Amino acid sequence: MIPRPDGRRGLAVLTALAVLVVGSTAAMGVGAFESIGQPSGDEILDRVEQRYHSAETITGTAEVTVSNASAERTATVEFAAAEPESARVVVTSDDRTYRAGSNGTVAWAVGPDRSAVWPVESLERGETVATPGATGDQLTAQGTPAMNESKVTATLADTPTVDGTSAYEVELAYAESNVTTTLWVAQDDTRVLRAVATDGTNRTVVDVQSTAFNVSVHESTFQPPTDRIALTTVDRYDDFDAAQTATDLTLPRPDGTFAEATVAIRQGETVVGQRYVLDGTNVSVVSTTATDRFDGMVENGTTATVDGQTARVTTARDTAVVTWTEDGVTTAVIVEGSTEAALEVARRL
Repeated sequence: MIPRPDGRRGLAVLTALAVLVVGSTAAMGVGAFESIGQPSGDEILDRVEQRYHSAETITGTAEVTVSNASAERTATVEFAAAEPESARVVVTSDDRTYRAGSNGTVAWAVGPDRSAVWPVESLERGETVATPGATGDQLTAQGTPAMNESKVTATLADTPTVDGTSAYEVELAYAESNVTTTLWVAQDDTRVLRAVATDGTNRTVVDVQSTAFNVSVHESTFQPPTDRIALTTVDRYDDFDAAQTATDLTLPRPDGTFAEATVAIRQGETVVGQRYVLDGTNVSVVSTTATDRFDGMVENGTTATVDGQTARVTTARDTAVVTWTEDGVTTAVIVEGSTEAALEVARRL
């Protein structure tokens, strides 16, 4: 999703491009420039805001290059945004493609290694979500940090020509940060032509190859690819009765003190995790309709009997796990302790 910090959607788009391939932004400072009759940096920034904010849709492409003292990597980025809250970016590099977007209701991300989708409201609540991506030197689609415009200082640094277009060169400095950014803005129509950012270590260059305003963009552009991913809902509860009301599963309840529960639904499968404190020991109880959630434990565990059902008992580090399936629902009891302790809790459910 391309967020719109403090209403500046256009700047958000370009900021998103600058950080799509790295976890942090950068900036490139330039010397001060003063000329009679020229607009100030703040005035130029305001014009950019109005240009992008007034558009019903924005589409474009850019080349993003990230470098430091030891490596350099380049990606092609396609971006699109539409009122009121729809956005999409596609990042391609080294024959790998990552896509991320939002239709205002759900945010989604798709990559070669992982795909997922979440309700927008969960992101607004600040819940942590994993994005598709890779480790090491592989490109990763990351979120864009919020930009508080009251803490941004804009200075007109120069009036150069960029690929034959007369431009304003504006330096942005952020309070309480070593990150600065330089924007090159077309003088005639206030398009952002280029952005360079650095934090002293990493340098990110965004060359905008094309930008179109108020063109037709089909709503399917911002929808998650349903053949790849399905909506995951996750709700948390601090009361057992509330958790039980939120699911059709009959939840087992140990004798200990209830701590919290999570009810997750994805592709029609339900997973309910409960956490208790029993005699000073942490106990987790998982109930799920997913058929393969505990396959590894079923294959490798020993057998026992729980409530007339054949259960599997296994250990993992300092925990013991007991699992069994009845009427299409798999239950797992996870205890910090011995297998005997886990079996005792399971048989008391």
